[in-house]
Amino acid sequence: MEFVQSEFASELFLRIDQTKRDRILSVAVEEFASFGYSGANVNRIAQSAGISVGALYKYFATKNDLFLYIVEVAFNRMTLYVEQIIHQDSHVFEKLEHLLRLAKTYSLKDPVLIRLYSVFTSESDEARAGMIAQKIEGVTSGAYRELIRLAQEKGEIRNDIDPGVLAFLVDNQLISMQFSFACFYYRKRFSMFVGAQDDEQSELVIKSIIKALKSMLEP
Repeated sequence: MEFVQSEFASELFLRIDQTKRDRILSVAVEEFASFGYSGANVNRIAQSAGISVGALYKYFATKNDLFLYIVEVAFNRMTLYVEQIIHQDSHVFEKLEHLLRLAKTYSLKDPVLIRLYSVFTSESDEARAGMIAQKIEGVTSGAYRELIRLAQEKGEIRNDIDPGVLAFLVDNQLISMQFSFACFYYRKRFSMFVGAQDDEQSELVIKSIIKALKSMLEP
């Protein structure tokens, strides 16, 4: 798992062996995804990571710092993936198809981190929830809005719909795709609507979503 320079992690954490960092973060992500922020237990995280509780607190001063550091990691990873696609020299619908396929691939590769997203969205502490929303959604909302705006300027899609509304529509499609491959409830929901979740059917779903978006948005 990637790591980042952050106010939430100590310099000591950033200097330890990468394998150890990966183990601590992976265990913490699993803990928060399984039990939520309130139910997550620092002692359990330390034990599963094979370190002492004292050592964990040397790396992260509080449970909240550990949680927010994970938010930073998720944010950095999302920013990297999204920007690579947004800045491609291709038609807007090709970019949207790549984003949908990325949502599927990313969710299959790291489903626990996607499940953790539901913890972010259900955070009861309004101050922390607002910060998380600003951090995570800030990058995607701005990137998708700019993607739509430029496509409208190029005449690739109709320009009589607010780019923010279209960006919101696109983001909802991507979130639904992520959850459909990472969360049991949404996997079941996927199969009830469109059938088996194999590669062939998944590809059909992606192509069908793009076809539907084209029918709505092409000039």
